[in-house]
Amino acid sequence: MITNKALIAIVLYLGSTIFTSFMSYNIGKNLEHKKFLEYQNAQKALMIDKENKYQEMLVQSLKEKEDAIKDLNKRHASVVNSLQQRPSRQFSNEASSSPSVCTGAGSTGDRLYREDGEFLIGEATRAEVIKQALRACRQQLEQ
Repeated sequence: MITNKALIAIVLYLGSTIFTSFMSYNIGKNLEHKKFLEYQNAQKALMIDKENKYQEMLVQSLKEKEDAIKDLNKRHASVVNSLQQRPSRQFSNEASSSPSVCTGAGSTGDRLYREDGEFLIGEATRAEVIKQALRACRQQLEQ
C-alpha cells in the first residue's frame, strides 16, 4: 500500500505541477495579450496616420477648388465689366427700324448685346464652377 510519505509526495508533486502549469499559462496568456495590444495600438496609429493624410489631401483639394472658383469669379467680373461698353438690347419698336447687330454666322460673341453677353458669361462661369466641383469629387474618389 501507499504510505503517508508517498501520498504526501504525490500530492506535492501534482500540486507543484498544477501550480507551475497554471503560472506558465497565465504568463503566456499575459504575454500574448500584451502582443495583441501592441499590434492593436500599431494598427490604430496606422489608421490615424492614414486619416490625417486623407484629411490633408481633402483640404488641399478643397483649397484648389476654391482658388479655381475665385479665379473664375474674377474673370467673370472682369468680362462683365468689359461688357458695359456694349450697346443694350433695343426694344421691339426700336429694333424694327435698325438693322440687327448680331448676324449669327461665324459669330464669336463680339457683337452680342450687353444683356446677352452677361447672361452667357454667367452661364459659362456656372458651368466652370460645376466642372471644378466635379473634378474635386473625382479626385476624392481616386484617393
